[in-house]
Amino acid sequence: MYSEEYRLLSLKTILVAVIFLVMGGAFALILRSQAGLTNTGVPYVVSPVVYFEIMTDHVMSMVFGLAFDVVFGVSLYLVPLLTGTRIVKYPKLANAGLWISTAGILMMLLGGPQNQYMFTFLNPLMPASNWFIGYDLMIAGEWLVMTSIIATSFNWRSNGRLLPLGVAFIVMDMIQMALANMSVFGAVIWSLFSPLGQLGINLTGVPNSEVWKGLFWYADHPLVYFAPYTLLGASLTIIPLYAQRPIYSYRVLRWMVPVLFVLGMSVYVHHIATDPWPLVLRDVFAQTSTALIAIPFAVVWFLVLITLGDPRKLKWDVTLAFLYASIVWNIIGGIQAEPVQPSPATDPTIHNTLWLPSHFHIMLALFIVGGFFGVLYFILPSIIHRAWYSKTLAWINFWGWQIGMALLAVAFNVGGFFGAIRREVAWPAVYQIYYQVAAIGGWIAGFSAAALVLNLVLTVFLGQRLHEEDFPKWLRVALAFERRGMRNEGYKEEELPYLPPESIKNA
Repeated sequence: MYSEEYRLLSLKTILVAVIFLVMGGAFALILRSQAGLTNTGVPYVVSPVVYFEIMTDHVMSMVFGLAFDVVFGVSLYLVPLLTGTRIVKYPKLANAGLWISTAGILMMLLGGPQNQYMFTFLNPLMPASNWFIGYDLMIAGEWLVMTSIIATSFNWRSNGRLLPLGVAFIVMDMIQMALANMSVFGAVIWSLFSPLGQLGINLTGVPNSEVWKGLFWYADHPLVYFAPYTLLGASLTIIPLYAQRPIYSYRVLRWMVPVLFVLGMSVYVHHIATDPWPLVLRDVFAQTSTALIAIPFAVVWFLVLITLGDPRKLKWDVTLAFLYASIVWNIIGGIQAEPVQPSPATDPTIHNTLWLPSHFHIMLALFIVGGFFGVLYFILPSIIHRAWYSKTLAWINFWGWQIGMALLAVAFNVGGFFGAIRREVAWPAVYQIYYQVAAIGGWIAGFSAAALVLNLVLTVFLGQRLHEEDFPKWLRVALAFERRGMRNEGYKEEELPYLPPESIKNA
């Protein structure tokens, strides 16, 4: 039973994420088509009210639905496997959490016209009961899943051994997000039990918008790093298999876990640097943390790239292509952001332009989602015991995603520097070329995502059956590389991660 349960939980969660990819992608294509066809708002694909509503729905589908569920799906597979137990602790919690959080997201998506104000993620000072209840339902579900994943990581066979590096990153990620979500949960409860909640339970007056904004963004800035940290854990597990050697320094990478935790939790108000916050918040937990967090990411990618070595000598497939491209895009996004985000002189000027969705799409679509596409291409055959149906469709997915999202990101970046304001339905005609290029890029990316979904469906039903293994061969090789690397760096034998047997019979 347990040998299948963790795979089933992972597969269900990943499939829910793919459904949100389709939904969020459909919302995105409506937005890009509308913006590409007209700069006046008419004639329109949808009315301005629906346009702004879809803007909210696109973000919620892609971040809370796609990105978060992919994180949970990958974690529910890798943590039991890497620790050698193949058992999810409290599987009923994980299963309930998936459906509760999904119900919460759907409730937010059905928020109606009020959703047109929610894309700002600021308290709109208006009634929005569906959105408030749905948001906290989503958080409650996420807490259940994160509890299961954290508990699973401590379900060890061998006491005293260190967690595999990938699991360490994933567990740190879960702890960070579980803590960060507390403030936004409280902020939403504040609105719900005020006249805005429309429940008749008015424990307070209308919330103070400045305090509410601070509580909300305390969660949603660590949120930015929720998906990347699990992606780091998965990537650091897979990449040695392509390099055919251990990561250059496991000791340094293990130090990056607490460093990234501290900096990820403290990147707080860097988007509201001009607000009347105390100096320590605006300068230390804004500009300084934003600038510093680039350093551990740079360290991680430096070690990964020198481990991979000469790209010409690598055996390329779509997994490695996505993972390598995600690294490159994260570096590009960091270089793009570091001179702007941490600076009170530039951020207030550029933040409300198309520059910001450019940066966000580089980081979310190209770095995070692209990276997880690579992880999905790698782990899915081990989850369902079927080989991917079509390599051609996989490469269409890769090149379409890279080209389409790059066009969109570059168009938004240049348009933003020339003053194109974001979150609008109409703009001066001089900016229309940037929206047109972004529309072309969006449709290319949309077709590439369709190739992934088609390939996934064909794989589930028609993919070549693979031999079922208790522990996949790649897992034992990956852990053997990690153990060898740690041994070379002076770790004691009893500290090395547990290496599972070839089969349960040999355990």
